[in-house]
Amino acid sequence: MMDIALFKDIIDKCSHCAFCEAVCPVFREDLLETHVARSRMLILREALIEKRLPVTKRVREIVNRCLLCGQCKNACPAGVPVDDIVIAGRSALQQGKGKLSPKRFLVNQMMAHRGDARLLRTGERMAAMAGADLTDYPRFARTLFSEIYPSGIYEPVTPRRATVAYYPGCATNVFYPDTGEAVMQVLSHNGVSVIIPDKLVCCGIPALASGDIESAQAMMQKNIEQLSQVEADWIVTDCSSCLMTLKEKTLFVIDSVSDVRQKAEAVSRKMIDVMAFLNGIGLVGSPPSLGERVTFHIPCHAKGKEGLANAPFTLLSNVEKATLIPQEEDSGCCGAGGTFFTGHKRLSQGLRKKRCSAIRHSGASTVLTQCPSCRTYIQAGLGCEKNVTHPMVFLARAYGFPISRI
Repeated sequence: MMDIALFKDIIDKCSHCAFCEAVCPVFREDLLETHVARSRMLILREALIEKRLPVTKRVREIVNRCLLCGQCKNACPAGVPVDDIVIAGRSALQQGKGKLSPKRFLVNQMMAHRGDARLLRTGERMAAMAGADLTDYPRFARTLFSEIYPSGIYEPVTPRRATVAYYPGCATNVFYPDTGEAVMQVLSHNGVSVIIPDKLVCCGIPALASGDIESAQAMMQKNIEQLSQVEADWIVTDCSSCLMTLKEKTLFVIDSVSDVRQKAEAVSRKMIDVMAFLNGIGLVGSPPSLGERVTFHIPCHAKGKEGLANAPFTLLSNVEKATLIPQEEDSGCCGAGGTFFTGHKRLSQGLRKKRCSAIRHSGASTVLTQCPSCRTYIQAGLGCEKNVTHPMVFLARAYGFPISRI
């Protein structure tokens, strides 16, 4: 369901109750009625469906000034999928624009190669030469995760209890291979055989967020073909956005009459966050131990998902000597929004400032989050004050496993 016109009846379900207003991070920062979900959908309907409103620069700004965090959808009593409607709107606004922009071309190349390190390093050098501020951007790891753990089957070091396929996303592969290493070592220690499928590509969320549904669909179909062939109990991933995309958004993008649809549904049913999976089967052996004070940043794409938002806290409750400082599920967006922060610097920095202030007041020395984009952006906001990492890295350290420095 990609045509914005097909959403007309769904948009009309909006009762203007303002529940979305209470949870929208953009509205909280801007305090403009046009920047809340109900107004954004009304503008999309009038401009792109009814054609009663001209598509002006301001219309495009309003449509693009959305983080796609999904909190409005979670709060909506009518269940209106606002994020899907905004994606369809951005797709409609892209039509007829012709040639890809350099940014979209770079993103498409990165997605096709699951984070092409050479391409990205070239882009980084060019940006630095042009005087761009790269403070908020992630740095490339010295060694890719795919070089440490190539595609194949990895048997556990303890008696096998389950078999999973592992989908490591672009950020894990290129920026944070320590997360992937931690996933592999913890699963192996807990009796889980891991299959890393060959020929995986980006989950497609960067293209989808920009409205490039065609590129997103191509990425999704490639992953579905590979993942559907694997004989595994579950398909795990360490990234909340990759999980959302492979579990939910593929069913939005892949047509219901497509030959790939049945495979997409089968993959969707097996997709699970790696920590939720471990909570389900339980940890074995001596409990891990690490004496640190840690707090959590819950990514927007993990909020409102049963067993996902609280998965890190539940899992790390097994770590002896650790002091866990929980955060409320509505504790706020950090402002990253994937690549959103690159085009909305002031807005994103305003959101981050509030989030970092709450983290500082927690008294924790380490911040844990499931989202690599949040990890990068919060770390840039905190500087050297605190360490921001993935919960699986913390758990691997508690076990005493060696983790490569990134």
